[in-house]
Amino acid sequence: MAVTSAYLGSGTDSESGFTLVEVLCVLALLGLTAGLVVVNLPKPPPPFKTEVAGAASLINLASRESVIDGKIRGLEISSSGLEILKYDGEWISEGQRDFKYVNGLDLTIEQQAVDLADRTRKKEKADKEGAETELTPLIYFDATGNITPFTLSVRGEDETLTLVPNPRGRIVMESEE
Repeated sequence: MAVTSAYLGSGTDSESGFTLVEVLCVLALLGLTAGLVVVNLPKPPPPFKTEVAGAASLINLASRESVIDGKIRGLEISSSGLEILKYDGEWISEGQRDFKYVNGLDLTIEQQAVDLADRTRKKEKADKEGAETELTPLIYFDATGNITPFTLSVRGEDETLTLVPNPRGRIVMESEE
């Protein structure tokens, strides 16, 4: 049985491959599909909500670290941000988060309102005078997972979010309607 050149695809056949129109149609369909995917992607959360969620994560991390290493940690809150402190004979700063998109804070500890502006003034006055007096943290995390009961309402431009500890000791972010 002889093999002829018609079966080998000698390259002279004008029907092999794709035409330019077919390739362009496939590219157009791929472009339309990619465009639909991009249009339907979820929108990123607003920076205010991202900032408050980051603060909640930082507080949760401090709480867990207290349980892991057995050290007491504290949370200092001011109108400009928050700071995590660890007690190791004295209060040492472990991390800080400044607020950029927050318009106001309301803090309640054990059902008592805290005047954050007054606390900030006292701290600035002590820093200005060079006094070694340090303010103790407002909220404590101990080695057993206990957290000082608090409610922190964070006001943004359009909404207010609240950070509160749940019964399991995690800080959760709730939206106020």
